[in-house]
Amino acid sequence: MPRVRESVGVGSYPRKRAANLDWLLDEAPDLAVPAGPRFVAADESWQADVERLELTPSLYVYLNDIRIHRDLRVESMDDPSGDWVVSQLTIAGGADIDLPEGRLARTTPRRSLLFRTPGCLPAFSFRAGSRYHAVGYVIDPARVERLLDGEVPAVLRRLLDPDLRQSTVVAAPGDAPMRALASSLFNRGLNGALRRLMMEGVVLQLLAMQAAAASAEPPAHASDTLTRRDRTAVGEARQRLLADMRNPPTLGALADAVGLSEKRLNTGFRLMFGATAFEVLRNERLEHARQVLEADAASPKEVAYRVGYSHVSNFVHAFRARYGAPPRRFIGRTSTR
Repeated sequence: MPRVRESVGVGSYPRKRAANLDWLLDEAPDLAVPAGPRFVAADESWQADVERLELTPSLYVYLNDIRIHRDLRVESMDDPSGDWVVSQLTIAGGADIDLPEGRLARTTPRRSLLFRTPGCLPAFSFRAGSRYHAVGYVIDPARVERLLDGEVPAVLRRLLDPDLRQSTVVAAPGDAPMRALASSLFNRGLNGALRRLMMEGVVLQLLAMQAAAASAEPPAHASDTLTRRDRTAVGEARQRLLADMRNPPTLGALADAVGLSEKRLNTGFRLMFGATAFEVLRNERLEHARQVLEADAASPKEVAYRVGYSHVSNFVHAFRARYGAPPRRFIGRTSTR
């Protein structure tokens, strides 16, 4: 398969003294995109707007706003000699990050990542119909050491190890203040040196917030990543779970069907979809209900039965908790827009 040159900055590494990046887009070997600091595309694969900014020789930022039309895997083919700490802070949507050892990490609005993959480059996978609105930054580990001035939090020590030989991931909870700060980087009210200065300050704040949030989390375990087999099994489990929302399988039946333990299956759902198996089921039920109600295609009672709620009161409570209003008031609110 021919390699395709692009400047897409989704989780990529800059070279220490070069700006061009190479990318492989699976199933689209004939796609060719010119290199540059700004990448804009609109085709059958995606609608993408990605900006790459060099704030200093040791700090780069990527502003990603991507809408995915088909399942897409983007694999960096850049020279892996540059060894960087990489961060992904997701504002909306999510992405799967395939690490060199065959493990999987996932970034979502509630899960930010810091990672290093020395000598190798990760691949990013996106699902059809999704949006990936996120900030990525890459920073020289030596600069992080200097910034922390000998007070490196324990959770970051292995990430900054100069002799690191294996990919290492530090996950940190994402929250509303972190996402708001990341969103501010998309503000183009400033230009030139002023914009770079503002962005550098924001990125350093985000680094501090991620380090603090990660330090407050329990220690990570090997179970916090997924193998490719796990990922396939969890994807199959989601399809089975949502095939009939009125009569979903039990967690045990679902786990047996895909060959995972119940605990491993729920871990996989949290990593891939940001929620447990039955939180995913509830969210899909409520999203389907919202769409039907907005289309005025059924009454709340009919919708409740259609999506698997035996008692309308339970449906009303869950709907209000998710959308801020009970179904009938929600219908009235949307009809007056």
